Amino acid sequence: MSQTISISTVAVIVSYNPDLIILRKILASLTAQCPIVIIDNGSSQSTLVSLGQLVQNMNSVELIKLPENLGIAQAQNTAIRHITENNTAVKYILTLDHDSIPPSDMINCLETTFETIEEQGVRVAAVGPALYDPRDNSLLKLHKMKLLFFPGKIKPDKIPTKQLAIELDGLNSSGTLISVKAFGIICEFDSTLFIDHVETDWCFRARAKGFKLFATNKTRLTHHMGDDICYYWFFGKRSMPYRSPMRHYYLARNSILLQKRDYIPLSWKIFNIPKLLFTFIYFGFYNKHRSQQRKFILLGIRDGMKGVTGKSAPCIQ
Repeated sequence: MSQTISISTVAVIVSYNPDLIILRKILASLTAQCPIVIIDNGSSQSTLVSLGQLVQNMNSVELIKLPENLGIAQAQNTAIRHITENNTAVKYILTLDHDSIPPSDMINCLETTFETIEEQGVRVAAVGPALYDPRDNSLLKLHKMKLLFFPGKIKPDKIPTKQLAIELDGLNSSGTLISVKAFGIICEFDSTLFIDHVETDWCFRARAKGFKLFATNKTRLTHHMGDDICYYWFFGKRSMPYRSPMRHYYLARNSILLQKRDYIPLSWKIFNIPKLLFTFIYFGFYNKHRSQQRKFILLGIRDGMKGVTGKSAPCIQ
């Protein structure tokens, strides 16, 4: 049975020097599900040439080239504006990283989940899939307030089989189906953050305006969280994403910036402090790039306290 291409959803893929083998797999799956806009965030000229060749015969794929890396938030905002200004029939935007591979049923599953919940009178802002990282064969945990309202995490496979979806406090930026109508009320992604915690900020703004967020385990997105996987022991073997010193600069800086925003829940602010401290200790003293990691995390904390925003990470010497 042939699959019907959605006319309600357009996928936005932000690319930055992507792995073209993975991107080809993404397009092979998505072109059968919905139209696609690839917005390139200042990739190298050789990559742009290869991207152009990859999509030149794909009628449902549009390539937008930004002159430089403007950050994930600004790239997504630019693409969403372009889509909504040129296609008023679009109801949903799917945001996707250039290394996340969707299954063949994902768009239909997310649309059905969204509409089923909305029919119950719930103000839904976005719905996401379960995220699967093939590098350590694991499902990424979902963000949900629990234990005296402190941020907690729940494994997608712990969601009861009969339950369509679970309400969350935050969704990952990759694989999330966003309501165009809700996006207009909540407003755009905060481009001053550049990268990291962009989705955290938007999700909490959505919740502050009375919207709800959900994830379903009925479909799973193959997603690479961070640059790699690293392991540590804390009452058992645990894993977490490895990020470069530059990414940790933005993570630390934006964590401090979010601490100052009144719509960010107090519970998140309290929980974020030991989490940031753990990041500093682990990567700053037990990582092979520990000197650079310490430097960039501390610079991020300093700049966050000073209110520095935008693309501001120092160069790695």
